Amino acid sequence: MQKPTNMFDVIICGAGPAGCTAALALGSSGLKVGLIEKERYPREKICGDAIPAYVPKVLNSISPYYARAFERLPIKEVVKICRIVAPNEKVLDLKFSEQGYICKRMIFDNFLFDLASQLSNLTVFQDTSVMDVKIIDNEVIINSAEDLSFKARLVIGCDGAHSIIKRILTHTKVDSRHSSEAVRAYFKNVKDIPGATFELHFLKNVLPGYFWIFPLPDNYSNVGLVMPSNVISAKRINLRREMAKIIDSVPYLKQRFSDSEMVSDINGCLLPLGSRKVTISGNRFMLCGDAASLIDPATGAGIGQAILAGRYAGWHAVKCFEKNDFSNYFMKRYDKTVYDKLWRHNIFRFMIRNIINSQPLVLNAAINMSLKSKFIYKTTLRILE
Repeated sequence: MQKPTNMFDVIICGAGPAGCTAALALGSSGLKVGLIEKERYPREKICGDAIPAYVPKVLNSISPYYARAFERLPIKEVVKICRIVAPNEKVLDLKFSEQGYICKRMIFDNFLFDLASQLSNLTVFQDTSVMDVKIIDNEVIINSAEDLSFKARLVIGCDGAHSIIKRILTHTKVDSRHSSEAVRAYFKNVKDIPGATFELHFLKNVLPGYFWIFPLPDNYSNVGLVMPSNVISAKRINLRREMAKIIDSVPYLKQRFSDSEMVSDINGCLLPLGSRKVTISGNRFMLCGDAASLIDPATGAGIGQAILAGRYAGWHAVKCFEKNDFSNYFMKRYDKTVYDKLWRHNIFRFMIRNIINSQPLVLNAAINMSLKSKFIYKTTLRILE
């Protein structure tokens, strides 16, 4: 017996920051929205857990209630300083004008998921893996591995770096020149954690990449390593082994980790960078977050850009229904909004990564000049802020 089809105006695939923000942006639209998530909340997500300062502003632009709810979220660490450690071990502390946050993705994503789940126009399907998507005439048809069927007039793909929606509806493939790979683990009792500071350690053997230590509440730390995919492939680097080697063999880091406890496995993820323009929309679909390759090329951070794109996708979906226009041409307005906001930032950061981070001597010189000159310091701060 054939199972009934779940009918919606909009289907969102993926309930991470991009998907949940898209749902929140559609919360007052009156549209019937379905949110499909392959896992069950709360769930783990491999990430550096860094949340940029503008995220509460994005939430506030949807509803001040969401921004206030984020401010009340207790289990997060406020950070105001980026500590850069050069290959020569010189230290530069950059004091940002606005505070950011470090919050475990299990906590932050669950926070957004809980907000979205309260929407009266939203139906959530957890433990539901999208297997196929088709666009036929005036509808989107989605089938899941659990033998569920969905129909909608529009789909928003927020299903990550290995997006099914992206793979089927676009020709975008992974490009190792425009992707990075990262590994991370949680530690407890790392020594000498500076207050309100996240650390980027640019070690000679991992350039252009960096080792990070991000503070979390209760003396926990998010510790990881990120490098460009093409460098990893060319040098045949095993990131997990490299991260363990750094902790065990770099003298100043070995001392800091001497009494620490690793409280999770070292796990990895793919980071599709925003350093190239890819197809992020088309007839009756939009892509957000990692599915749209919206990750900062210099830092590997993706939460902020995912949330921005999710908001824009939700708002544009409302316009599609107002105009009754779901065409490829009309969707280009979404592309323009996203790339007008993020493209210059991302391509500039990609250039900085390739120029400054690729050579130890260049990076050492840049840090030395920033330490000696207020003008260079402020310029460096503007570049990274």
